[in-house]
Amino acid sequence: MPDLVRVRHSDAPLPVRLALHAFDLAAYEVLYRFSPVRKKMFFNGGYLPLAADMVQCPGLADESASAMMYHLLLHTLVRDLHPSPTRIVDVGCGQGGGLLYAHGLYPKAALAGTDRNGTVTRMAARHLADVPGSVFAKGGGDVIAFGDASFDFVVSVGAPTYFGLTAYLAEASRVCRSGGIIALSGGYRQGDHAAIEAELRRAAQVSGLVFHSYTDITPHTFAALKDDIPRREAELARVLWPFSVYGRKWADLPGSAEYDEYASGQRADFAAVLTKP
Repeated sequence: MPDLVRVRHSDAPLPVRLALHAFDLAAYEVLYRFSPVRKKMFFNGGYLPLAADMVQCPGLADESASAMMYHLLLHTLVRDLHPSPTRIVDVGCGQGGGLLYAHGLYPKAALAGTDRNGTVTRMAARHLADVPGSVFAKGGGDVIAFGDASFDFVVSVGAPTYFGLTAYLAEASRVCRSGGIIALSGGYRQGDHAAIEAELRRAAQVSGLVFHSYTDITPHTFAALKDDIPRREAELARVLWPFSVYGRKWADLPGSAEYDEYASGQRADFAAVLTKP
Protein backbone atom coordinates (compact mmCIF):
# COMPACT_ATOMS: atom_id res chain seq x y z
CA MET A 1 0.00 0.00 0.00
CA PRO A 2 1.42 3.44 -0.88
CA ASP A 3 2.54 5.59 2.02
CA LEU A 4 -0.37 8.05 2.18
CA VAL A 5 1.49 10.39 4.51
CA ARG A 6 4.27 10.63 1.92
CA VAL A 7 1.68 11.20 -0.83
CA ARG A 8 0.07 14.04 1.13
CA HIS A 9 3.42 15.75 1.68
CA SER A 10 4.74 15.13 -1.82
CA ASP A 11 5.90 17.99 -4.03
CA ALA A 12 3.77 16.62 -6.86
CA PRO A 13 0.93 18.86 -8.13
CA LEU A 14 -2.31 18.63 -6.16
CA PRO A 15 -4.23 16.86 -8.99
CA VAL A 16 -1.53 14.16 -9.10
CA ARG A 17 -1.64 13.69 -5.33
CA LEU A 18 -5.43 13.51 -5.35
CA ALA A 19 -5.35 10.98 -8.19
CA LEU A 20 -2.84 8.80 -6.32
CA HIS A 21 -4.97 8.95 -3.19
CA ALA A 22 -8.16 8.11 -5.11
CA PHE A 23 -6.47 5.19 -6.86
CA ASP A 24 -5.18 3.89 -3.54
CA LEU A 25 -8.67 3.91 -2.04
CA ALA A 26 -10.15 2.19 -5.10
CA ALA A 27 -7.37 -0.41 -5.29
CA TYR A 28 -7.70 -1.20 -1.59
CA GLU A 29 -11.37 -2.03 -2.09
CA VAL A 30 -10.83 -3.94 -5.35
CA LEU A 31 -8.00 -6.10 -4.03
CA TYR A 32 -10.12 -7.25 -1.11
CA ARG A 33 -13.09 -8.05 -3.31
CA PHE A 34 -11.49 -9.72 -6.32
CA SER A 35 -7.87 -10.73 -5.61
CA PRO A 36 -6.38 -13.67 -3.66
CA VAL A 37 -6.06 -11.29 -0.68
CA ARG A 38 -9.75 -11.85 0.05
CA LYS A 39 -8.92 -15.38 1.24
CA LYS A 40 -6.35 -14.21 3.79
CA MET A 41 -6.78 -13.35 7.44
CA PHE A 42 -4.17 -10.56 7.58
CA PHE A 43 -2.98 -7.62 5.49
CA ASN A 44 0.37 -7.13 7.25
CA GLY A 45 3.69 -8.38 5.88
CA GLY A 46 4.68 -10.37 8.95
CA TYR A 47 7.51 -10.69 11.45
CA LEU A 48 10.16 -13.42 11.79
CA PRO A 49 11.38 -15.37 13.63
CA LEU A 50 8.31 -16.68 15.40
CA ALA A 51 8.27 -16.56 19.19
CA ALA A 52 8.36 -19.85 21.06
CA ASP A 53 5.39 -18.77 23.20
CA MET A 54 3.00 -17.95 20.34
CA VAL A 55 -0.58 -19.09 20.84
CA GLN A 56 -1.81 -21.64 18.31
CA CYS A 57 -5.08 -20.33 16.89
CA PRO A 58 -7.30 -22.34 14.51
CA GLY A 59 -7.29 -20.93 11.00
CA LEU A 60 -4.13 -18.83 11.41
CA ALA A 61 -1.40 -21.47 11.04
CA ASP A 62 -0.78 -20.68 7.36
CA GLU A 63 -0.20 -17.01 8.19
CA SER A 64 1.88 -17.41 11.32
CA ALA A 65 4.37 -14.67 10.38
CA SER A 66 1.52 -12.15 10.18
CA ALA A 67 0.05 -13.43 13.44
CA MET A 68 3.50 -12.94 14.99
CA MET A 69 3.19 -9.18 14.44
CA TYR A 70 0.17 -9.19 16.73
CA HIS A 71 1.92 -11.44 19.23
CA LEU A 72 4.70 -8.85 19.33
CA LEU A 73 2.35 -5.96 20.11
CA LEU A 74 -0.16 -7.77 22.29
CA HIS A 75 2.29 -9.82 24.32
CA THR A 76 6.06 -9.59 23.78
CA LEU A 77 6.54 -5.82 23.97
CA VAL A 78 4.02 -5.33 26.79
CA ARG A 79 4.95 -8.31 28.95
CA ASP A 80 6.40 -6.14 31.72
CA LEU A 81 3.13 -4.14 31.86
CA HIS A 82 1.23 -7.30 32.85
CA PRO A 83 -1.83 -6.61 30.65
CA SER A 84 -5.20 -8.09 31.51
CA PRO A 85 -7.48 -6.29 29.07
CA THR A 86 -11.25 -6.42 29.20
CA ARG A 87 -11.86 -4.56 25.89
CA ILE A 88 -9.47 -4.61 22.90
CA VAL A 89 -9.77 -2.63 19.67
CA ASP A 90 -7.75 -3.24 16.51
CA VAL A 91 -7.51 -0.07 14.41
CA GLY A 92 -7.05 -1.15 10.80
CA CYS A 93 -8.31 -4.63 11.64
CA GLY A 94 -8.39 -5.94 8.06
CA GLN A 95 -9.96 -9.37 7.79
CA GLY A 96 -9.91 -9.91 11.54
CA GLY A 97 -6.91 -12.21 11.91
CA GLY A 98 -5.32 -9.97 14.53
CA LEU A 99 -8.45 -10.01 16.65
CA LEU A 100 -8.68 -13.78 16.39
CA TYR A 101 -5.13 -13.90 17.70
CA ALA A 102 -6.03 -11.42 20.45
CA HIS A 103 -8.88 -13.74 21.42
CA GLY A 104 -6.39 -16.58 21.74
CA LEU A 105 -4.23 -14.50 24.07
CA TYR A 106 -7.04 -12.87 26.06
CA PRO A 107 -10.15 -15.07 25.69
CA LYS A 108 -12.16 -13.10 28.25
CA ALA A 109 -11.69 -9.72 26.53
CA ALA A 110 -14.43 -8.16 24.39
CA LEU A 111 -13.18 -7.37 20.89
CA ALA A 112 -13.77 -4.54 18.42
CA GLY A 113 -12.31 -3.64 15.06
CA THR A 114 -12.37 -0.74 12.66
CA ASP A 115 -11.04 -0.35 9.11
CA ARG A 116 -11.52 2.21 6.38
CA ASN A 117 -12.50 -0.65 4.05
CA GLY A 118 -16.11 -1.66 4.53
CA THR A 119 -15.57 -4.96 2.74
CA VAL A 120 -13.04 -6.17 5.29
CA THR A 121 -15.03 -5.09 8.34
CA ARG A 122 -17.82 -7.33 7.04
CA MET A 123 -15.28 -10.13 6.46
CA ALA A 124 -13.89 -9.67 9.97
CA ALA A 125 -17.37 -9.82 11.47
CA ARG A 126 -17.93 -13.17 9.74
CA HIS A 127 -14.55 -14.51 10.88
CA LEU A 128 -15.32 -13.60 14.50
CA ALA A 129 -18.97 -14.59 14.46
CA ASP A 130 -18.28 -17.23 17.11
CA VAL A 131 -16.66 -14.71 19.48
CA PRO A 132 -19.53 -13.25 21.54
CA GLY A 133 -19.80 -9.47 21.64
CA SER A 134 -17.40 -8.69 18.81
CA VAL A 135 -18.25 -5.41 17.07
CA PHE A 136 -16.93 -3.78 13.90
CA ALA A 137 -17.22 -0.35 12.34
CA LYS A 138 -15.96 1.28 9.18
CA GLY A 139 -13.57 4.14 9.86
CA GLY A 140 -9.99 5.38 9.76
CA GLY A 141 -7.28 5.83 12.33
CA ASP A 142 -7.55 9.60 12.24
CA VAL A 143 -11.13 9.38 13.59
CA ILE A 144 -11.55 6.06 15.40
CA ALA A 145 -15.19 4.98 15.15
CA PHE A 146 -15.78 4.34 18.88
CA GLY A 147 -16.55 6.44 21.92
CA ASP A 148 -14.27 7.99 24.51
CA ALA A 149 -12.55 5.65 26.98
CA SER A 150 -14.03 2.56 25.32
CA PHE A 151 -10.99 0.25 25.52
CA ASP A 152 -8.11 -0.69 27.78
CA PHE A 153 -5.92 -2.05 24.94
CA VAL A 154 -5.65 -0.21 21.61
CA VAL A 155 -3.60 -2.06 18.99
CA SER A 156 -2.82 -1.16 15.40
CA VAL A 157 -0.56 -2.81 12.84
CA GLY A 158 0.44 -0.46 10.04
CA ALA A 159 -2.52 1.92 10.08
CA PRO A 160 -0.83 4.77 12.03
CA THR A 161 1.65 5.23 9.17
CA TYR A 162 -1.12 6.16 6.78
CA PHE A 163 -3.07 8.53 9.01
CA GLY A 164 -0.09 10.25 10.64
CA LEU A 165 1.39 9.38 14.02
CA THR A 166 0.31 12.55 15.81
CA ALA A 167 -3.31 12.33 14.62
CA TYR A 168 -3.44 8.63 15.36
CA LEU A 169 -2.12 8.92 18.92
CA ALA A 170 -4.59 11.70 19.69
CA GLU A 171 -7.45 9.40 18.68
CA ALA A 172 -5.96 6.33 20.33
CA SER A 173 -5.63 8.31 23.57
CA ARG A 174 -9.26 9.43 23.28
CA VAL A 175 -10.66 5.89 23.01
CA CYS A 176 -8.23 4.44 25.60
CA ARG A 177 -9.21 4.17 29.25
CA SER A 178 -7.02 5.39 32.09
CA GLY A 179 -4.47 2.68 32.82
CA GLY A 180 -4.76 1.29 29.30
CA ILE A 181 -2.12 0.32 26.73
CA ILE A 182 -1.60 1.61 23.19
CA ALA A 183 0.63 -0.59 21.01
CA LEU A 184 1.31 0.16 17.36
CA SER A 185 3.56 -0.67 14.45
CA GLY A 186 4.25 1.07 11.19
CA GLY A 187 6.81 1.72 8.52
CA TYR A 188 8.18 4.49 6.38
CA ARG A 189 10.08 4.38 3.13
CA GLN A 190 13.38 6.21 3.45
CA GLY A 191 12.57 6.52 7.12
CA ASP A 192 14.60 7.87 10.01
CA HIS A 193 14.10 6.03 13.29
CA ALA A 194 15.33 8.96 15.37
CA ALA A 195 12.80 11.28 13.71
CA ILE A 196 9.96 8.75 14.04
CA GLU A 197 10.64 8.16 17.72
CA ALA A 198 10.90 11.91 18.34
CA GLU A 199 7.51 12.46 16.67
CA LEU A 200 5.95 9.71 18.78
CA ARG A 201 7.39 11.18 21.97
CA ARG A 202 6.08 14.66 21.11
CA ALA A 203 2.66 13.27 20.19
CA ALA A 204 2.55 11.25 23.40
CA GLN A 205 3.25 14.34 25.48
CA VAL A 206 0.56 16.35 23.67
CA SER A 207 -1.99 13.54 24.13
CA GLY A 208 -1.14 12.95 27.79
CA LEU A 209 0.38 9.52 27.21
CA VAL A 210 3.42 7.89 28.79
CA PHE A 211 6.01 6.74 26.26
CA HIS A 212 7.04 3.17 27.12
CA SER A 213 9.23 1.82 24.30
CA TYR A 214 10.32 2.15 20.67
CA THR A 215 11.73 -0.81 18.71
CA ASP A 216 13.33 -1.03 15.26
CA ILE A 217 11.70 -4.14 13.76
CA THR A 218 12.96 -3.68 10.17
CA PRO A 219 15.28 -6.74 10.10
CA HIS A 220 12.36 -8.91 11.21
CA THR A 221 9.83 -7.53 8.72
CA PHE A 222 12.38 -7.85 5.89
CA ALA A 223 13.04 -11.46 6.91
CA ALA A 224 9.31 -12.18 6.71
CA LEU A 225 9.11 -10.47 3.31
CA LYS A 226 11.98 -12.52 1.83
CA ASP A 227 10.50 -15.74 3.18
CA ASP A 228 7.12 -14.93 1.59
CA ILE A 229 8.27 -13.86 -1.90
CA PRO A 230 7.33 -17.12 -3.74
CA ARG A 231 3.76 -17.01 -2.41
CA ARG A 232 3.38 -13.31 -3.20
CA GLU A 233 4.66 -13.78 -6.76
CA ALA A 234 2.23 -16.64 -7.37
CA GLU A 235 -0.74 -14.68 -6.06
CA LEU A 236 0.19 -11.50 -7.92
CA ALA A 237 0.20 -13.44 -11.19
CA ARG A 238 -3.56 -13.86 -10.71
CA VAL A 239 -4.26 -10.11 -10.28
CA LEU A 240 -5.41 -8.13 -13.32
CA TRP A 241 -3.67 -4.99 -14.58
CA PRO A 242 -3.52 -2.15 -13.43
CA PHE A 243 -4.08 -3.51 -9.94
CA SER A 244 -1.18 -5.92 -10.41
CA VAL A 245 1.10 -2.86 -10.61
CA TYR A 246 -0.34 -1.58 -7.34
CA GLY A 247 -0.09 -5.07 -5.88
CA ARG A 248 3.62 -5.38 -6.70
CA LYS A 249 4.30 -2.15 -4.84
CA TRP A 250 2.11 -3.17 -1.90
CA ALA A 251 3.80 -6.58 -1.75
CA ASP A 252 7.30 -4.99 -1.77
CA LEU A 253 8.43 -7.53 -4.36
CA PRO A 254 11.91 -7.56 -5.95
CA GLY A 255 12.11 -4.99 -8.68
CA SER A 256 9.94 -2.49 -6.79
CA ALA A 257 11.32 0.65 -5.17
CA GLU A 258 9.88 -0.60 -1.90
CA TYR A 259 11.97 -3.80 -1.98
CA ASP A 260 15.09 -1.88 -2.98
CA GLU A 261 14.67 0.40 0.04
CA TYR A 262 14.46 -2.62 2.32
CA ALA A 263 17.57 -4.14 0.73
CA SER A 264 19.55 -0.88 0.93
CA GLY A 265 18.63 -0.15 4.56
CA GLN A 266 16.45 2.90 3.84
CA ARG A 267 13.24 1.36 5.17
CA ALA A 268 12.24 2.09 8.77
CA ASP A 269 9.71 -0.28 10.34
CA PHE A 270 9.00 0.19 14.02
CA ALA A 271 6.86 -0.84 16.97
CA ALA A 272 5.98 1.40 19.91
CA VAL A 273 4.16 1.04 23.22
CA LEU A 274 2.53 3.81 25.23
CA THR A 275 0.28 3.87 28.26
CA LYS A 276 -2.46 6.22 29.44
CA PRO A 277 -2.11 7.35 33.07
